[in-house]
Amino acid sequence: LTPDIENLNLTFGSEGTQSTTSSWSAYQFAGLFFRLNYVFDERYLLEINGRYDGSSRFPANHRWAFFPSASAGWRISQEHWWHVNPAAISNLKLRASVGALGNANGLGNYQYMQTLGVSTSSFLINGVKPRYVSCPAPLPEDLTWETATTYDLGLDAGFLNGRLSLNGDIYLRKTTNMIVAGPTVPAVFGAESPKGNYADMSTRGFEVSLAWNDSFNLGSKPFRYSVKASLADYYSIIDKYNNTNKQLVDAANQSLAGNYYEGMRIGELWGFTSNGLWQNQEEIDAAWNEEMQKKTGQKYYNPLMQTSKSYKLYPGDIKFEDLNGNGYIDRGKNTVDDPGDRKIIGNEDPRFLYSFNLSFEWNNIWISAFFQGVGKQDWYPSNEASLFWGQYNRPYNMVPKWQLGNYWTEDNPNAYLPRYAGYYAPFYKGTNNANNRYLMNVAYCRLKNLQIGYSLPKSVISKIGLQGLSFYLSGENLFTWSPLYKYTKDINVSNIGMSDTDLSNSRGDAYNYPMMTSYTLGINITF
Repeated sequence: LTPDIENLNLTFGSEGTQSTTSSWSAYQFAGLFFRLNYVFDERYLLEINGRYDGSSRFPANHRWAFFPSASAGWRISQEHWWHVNPAAISNLKLRASVGALGNANGLGNYQYMQTLGVSTSSFLINGVKPRYVSCPAPLPEDLTWETATTYDLGLDAGFLNGRLSLNGDIYLRKTTNMIVAGPTVPAVFGAESPKGNYADMSTRGFEVSLAWNDSFNLGSKPFRYSVKASLADYYSIIDKYNNTNKQLVDAANQSLAGNYYEGMRIGELWGFTSNGLWQNQEEIDAAWNEEMQKKTGQKYYNPLMQTSKSYKLYPGDIKFEDLNGNGYIDRGKNTVDDPGDRKIIGNEDPRFLYSFNLSFEWNNIWISAFFQGVGKQDWYPSNEASLFWGQYNRPYNMVPKWQLGNYWTEDNPNAYLPRYAGYYAPFYKGTNNANNRYLMNVAYCRLKNLQIGYSLPKSVISKIGLQGLSFYLSGENLFTWSPLYKYTKDINVSNIGMSDTDLSNSRGDAYNYPMMTSYTLGINITF
């Protein structure tokens, strides 16, 4: 309304009870880089890179940082003294590199300076809701760039006159000064601990690919084919974090506060050990420890997870092992050193990512297929994964078809699922009450693409003035296999753990799009 007021939060609006708000933010990023390449006699290769980056999200004394990298290669098979028969080894090259990159994405704008928040009171004073200013949040001690330094060693090799090729890399990435939540402060501090450079992490991995290309005559015409396979794997370890007590996930509200600790392997999942289902009341009565009940005041063998309104156990409930031998199921101090009856039961990070490419060509007919998948990945559905838990999660949910006839009854004692009950705590509380019995294996193999085509002979198409004419039929996502599909096909295994950013919300990690199958019929014409 007037250029004298730069922020509408400072105005009162046209009426006293009307709220008028606005917000804006600004930041800048700048960078310079250079690259130098040197090759000597096609044998020795050297590349040096440098980046000088600046971000307004850091204080002035740490706004700019330099991130160098260098790589070198040695083509051994180009050496003058190399006399190995190409039929054995046709190419051999060693590679090595080291380089650093900076990251400022863990910070928001203005986090290194004290900012005042302007809000509207909910109380009326003289018919007006007045504005008020909040105290600024505490500042971190210092802020600087998060830096990822990667060390890589690689090998490129060719055999049998180039028909067989091998490419491999092993690497170590050290991520230092990670921008994470600050040290835990007592509640009387009155504010949250500010973010800072408080964590380090190491990632180790490898990538390898093997390819075979060859041809032979079939019916007096060349039959060309190729096969390529690739495999990659990595894992990450926390080297430093503000969690001196090695506190695990907060059992009360499943908060991620304290979820990381020094020595932790990223993706690890803590849970209870299940040894089946209670089959009758006699089993339940025999498992109670009266002596421990007197000492601890615990009324039931498993007071931790509510499976009925009165916490009473019934036949068909999940049976858990008392790993620490104290007579009942508990979380101990909820730390790595005292986790109660929990232990690491799996890891939710994908491992052993692989792919296969197959292609054939003969007599103007060509076929190609692409497979990809994950060799190992665990998943325990979250408390909001209603597509999986159904009415175990909430009584008003739908019942997934795969659960019908698959839950415990007196007539179905060997069922996979426990007796049917709503708000069933081992499921309703999700990973907070994870257990190995219902830990899902979501490894998979997918036929991602299949193409079949035919190219008309040049002797035919040249008569109509064309250089090329081919027809093809292509299929996408034609088939997927996963151990999870033994139970349900309602979950897209390639979007486990809310990996699809468009769908990552409070509706749970099973809320995802299905993998759509599509077919394409096409024609390629070259004039």
